[in-house]
Amino acid sequence: MQDLAGKIAVVTGGGSGIGRGIALAAAAEGMHVVLADIEQGPAADVAREVSAAEVESLAVQANVADPDSVKALADQVFDRFGAVHLLCNNAGVFTLGDLADASQDDWRWVMDVNVMGVVNGLQAFLPRMRAQDGESHIVNTGSLAGLMAPRGLPIGVYTASKYAVVAISETLRMELEADQVGVSVLCPGGVQTRIWEAERNRPDSLGGPQPIPEPVAAVAQEAARGGGGAAMDPEQVGRIVIAGVKADSPYIITHPETRGLVARRFEAIMAAFDQAG
Repeated sequence: MQDLAGKIAVVTGGGSGIGRGIALAAAAEGMHVVLADIEQGPAADVAREVSAAEVESLAVQANVADPDSVKALADQVFDRFGAVHLLCNNAGVFTLGDLADASQDDWRWVMDVNVMGVVNGLQAFLPRMRAQDGESHIVNTGSLAGLMAPRGLPIGVYTASKYAVVAISETLRMELEADQVGVSVLCPGGVQTRIWEAERNRPDSLGGPQPIPEPVAAVAQEAARGGGGAAMDPEQVGRIVIAGVKADSPYIITHPETRGLVARRFEAIMAAFDQAG
């Protein structure tokens, strides 16, 4: 999908971080942008930034973990614009701690947002995207942690969720080969986002915001700096995403210097095949 001018983009988690970066990059291409976020205020702030590019913008409060909320988002977007050409299932959260210590609430919260948020987005938007005329594209936000399990970084629940997003994206791309819908999975390394503050939005039904012990947070952030590459400006990530959409890239990578971390994982898998039998 090369010509983006005048087309419609929907970005979940659009009120900050990578979502904001994608939104601004899409607007710079002349796209009209819908900002969906669980926090209405930040989404509205980004919508105003998007409008400065002389394109239309719309801020919508939406909870990607709630299929009814995402369906309402899709209904509102299609009612107003009549089409969606770029769907970015980007909203995400994480919790810190070893897998052995993770609670049922930890698992439900992260999986509900990171995995089911993608599923809900696909179910609400994809049928209508397939039915409309012309090309469209889906970008699901995974992570470098969706390509390999980071050593020394206590984000096992998050890592499991992002492996799932990568698998969903790879499978969906194969399934849609005969359609005019491209699929990419974004696998960023370190980015300057508010992911460390994700607990602020954990619902009371899943335990509410949990305090992160300072020693755990300090270790995690140091490990992230060492393993995920230099923390990148989200606006740069947004530009990389748009380039990946235009190239119909199956994987969108932000930090080439992390290649060795992923290669070591696959080398170990290939070595296991060599030893088989």
